[in-house]
Amino acid sequence: MRIRQTVNCAFGVARLAFDAGAALLSVAVAVPIAFAAGEARSMAHTARGDIAPAPGPSDAEHVHDLGTVVELT
Repeated sequence: MRIRQTVNCAFGVARLAFDAGAALLSVAVAVPIAFAAGEARSMAHTARGDIAPAPGPSDAEHVHDLGTVVELT
């Protein structure tokens, strides 16, 4: 009975290791694909001219050195 428990525990650990490896592999594949898809979408919007430049700061805003915007109203 003790040998059967040891074998079952070993299979359980092996299964958990396999699951962890599959999870790491899926992340390693999914992240670059998502990045490439986002870049392609951004480039497509830029090529079509859908992205307009951001307007400059208004008179009611003051931009600090760190880039934070504080409204003066």
